[in-house]
Amino acid sequence: MKAYYACLDTGFVKYCPQPLQHLAVANKASKLDGGISFYTMEDFETLAFQTTAKGKIEEKPEVAGIIYFTVRQFFYGGSLDLKFMRFILDRGYELHFAREDISIPNSASLDDVFPMLYSAQHLLERDEPRDSWRPVWDWVDAHQRQESAP
Repeated sequence: MKAYYACLDTGFVKYCPQPLQHLAVANKASKLDGGISFYTMEDFETLAFQTTAKGKIEEKPEVAGIIYFTVRQFFYGGSLDLKFMRFILDRGYELHFAREDISIPNSASLDDVFPMLYSAQHLLERDEPRDSWRPVWDWVDAHQRQESAP
């Protein structure tokens, strides 16, 4: 049986509470003939940068991959974070999304699924105005100003 890390979506808790996210990622793991060995979530402050998830991946866990609750977790920085997706895949981990039932087993597969990911970004922008995520964007903007200051 394969083991997976699960990353729940802090920014989506108001729509889907953690217990339901737990069920969704566990179901996705079961479809992959696996189970969840560890759960994590980003703090609100790290949501746009996935600092917690990056730290876990850098620890080189002995898991087959990472199951995210939703692909939207890769849009919190303002646009689709393909760089981070490749970071995960290039380290030999599978990448899965429970809500959308998407699986990306390797880097080559990322190119195949890209049109769907790109479409998801545009649908989110259409359906959720930027103001609905104002607290996240305000924090990202302030953080980016701090990083660019001399």
